[in-house]
Amino acid sequence: MRAIFTFHSVDDKGSVISCRPQYFSMLLETLIARNIPVLDLSTLLRPETQKGVAITFDDGMRSVYQNALPVIRKHGVPAHLFLATAAVEGNRPWPRNPVDGHTFDMLGWGEIEALRECGVLIESHTHLHPDMRTLTVAQMDEECGYADDMIESKLGRRPEYFAYPFGYHNKIVRDRVRQLYKGTVTTELRQLRVREDTAALPRIDTYYLQ
Repeated sequence: MRAIFTFHSVDDKGSVISCRPQYFSMLLETLIARNIPVLDLSTLLRPETQKGVAITFDDGMRSVYQNALPVIRKHGVPAHLFLATAAVEGNRPWPRNPVDGHTFDMLGWGEIEALRECGVLIESHTHLHPDMRTLTVAQMDEECGYADDMIESKLGRRPEYFAYPFGYHNKIVRDRVRQLYKGTVTTELRQLRVREDTAALPRIDTYYLQ
C-alpha cells in the first residue's frame, strides 16, 4: 500500500470534513501494528519506496493542534499541513460557507509553530483559498508567492508541496504549479501508482474510511 491520506478537522462534529479523534488515533495505531510506515511525502514518493502512507491536513483547523498533534507526538510520525494563510488566527465558516452548518476555529501562528516543532511540515494551500482555474498565471503566482513568503518568514522553511483549493485544477494550473513545487496533491480518490504526475497526486479522503 502506498497512499496519501487527507484530513481536515479532527473533531466530533460529524461534518463532511471532520474525522473523529478516536478514529485518527485508531488509524495510526493500525498502520503501525501492520508495519505500514507513516512517511513524509518526499520519502513516500521515492521510486524505491514500496509501502507507506503520508498524513496530510488541509486548510489549518485548530483541531489539528488540539486533537491530532498529541497522537502525532505519541507515535513520532511525520505529517504535512497544507495551510491557507488568510485563515490563520480566524474563527469563521471555512471555506467561505459553513460546512453542514458547522464553523471551525483556525490555527494561530503559535500553534502552527508547535506543530512544526513536532515534525509537521507546513506546506502551501494558497493565501485566500481560491479556485485556481479562475486565476491568471500572474494571479496564481501572487496567491502562491504570498502564502509561501509568509510561511517562510514565520517558520524559516519555504513550502515544497501544494494542495489545490477545493481540489480544482486544469492543465494551465498544473503546468504552473509544477514549476513552483516538488509535488501537488489533489482530491482524486485512490492509492498511488508506480508512476504519477507530481502535479496531480491522488489522495484518500479519510472521511470515506470512517
